[in-house]
Amino acid sequence: MSERIIDPHVHFFNLVQGQYDWLQGNNPVPWPNLDTIKASMSVNQLQQASQFEIAGLVHIEAGFDNQHPINELHWLAEHLNGHNYKAISFANINSRPDDFNNAITALSHPSLVGIRDITEGADATRLSHATCQENLALLASKQLIFEAQFEVEKLTITQQLINYCQQLPHLQLIINHAGLPNNLSIWQQGISQLAQLSNCWIKFSGFELLSAQLQTQQQQCLNFILQHFGQHRVMFASNFPVCQINASYQQRWSNHFELCNTHSVWQQLSYKNAQYCYQI
Repeated sequence: MSERIIDPHVHFFNLVQGQYDWLQGNNPVPWPNLDTIKASMSVNQLQQASQFEIAGLVHIEAGFDNQHPINELHWLAEHLNGHNYKAISFANINSRPDDFNNAITALSHPSLVGIRDITEGADATRLSHATCQENLALLASKQLIFEAQFEVEKLTITQQLINYCQQLPHLQLIINHAGLPNNLSIWQQGISQLAQLSNCWIKFSGFELLSAQLQTQQQQCLNFILQHFGQHRVMFASNFPVCQINASYQQRWSNHFELCNTHSVWQQLSYKNAQYCYQI
């Protein structure tokens, strides 16, 4: 293996025990290569498919059981036994504070480092709900990360998150999938504002879901992110197995590698930053 990486955004599926209504329900996502994406995969199989040494993983909740998300953490402990990993689970960020507190208490597990609640599209307005700040304050008090997945170009929502982070300086906020860029000029405004928060990090991934498919477009996005966030709060990630919409695991990481103009930048974005951020 030529390089050690820590992949901070992967999903593993157990379609027999888990629910994954978004993937195998009556209306599954209309993605290309869906059978490949749904195929069972172990870390060892993933390693065999990559020339990079996978030194650690962060598993992001995938809808195993959103009513009882602890079940996904229990399954992961079996599936990833013997591997170096941490887990991001699910909780509804705009639920009533008592309910949110109970949900976080029910997620007690050695692998847990934070939660994600997808708020893309119209769901982004949930981040403006009156209960969000109190719920985020609870995460901060427990040193748990909040992974935000929404379109950063929705500047009103971005400003709301900035307000939360300013009020909660101990909250660790991680923007998923590069902030889902579409309208690059507006996205740049949001990125430049978020970058001013010392407690905000960003993962560079998810471009298979976006219009910026070309390597030159992704280079433009990465350059802008690095210009504002610097080299120490940006992380490369695969979004495996969803990346297989248009690229293999190896191709995704090779593309990341090619975006770096120095080896030191590659090491920061592919290993060191994730190691520090997730304490993995």
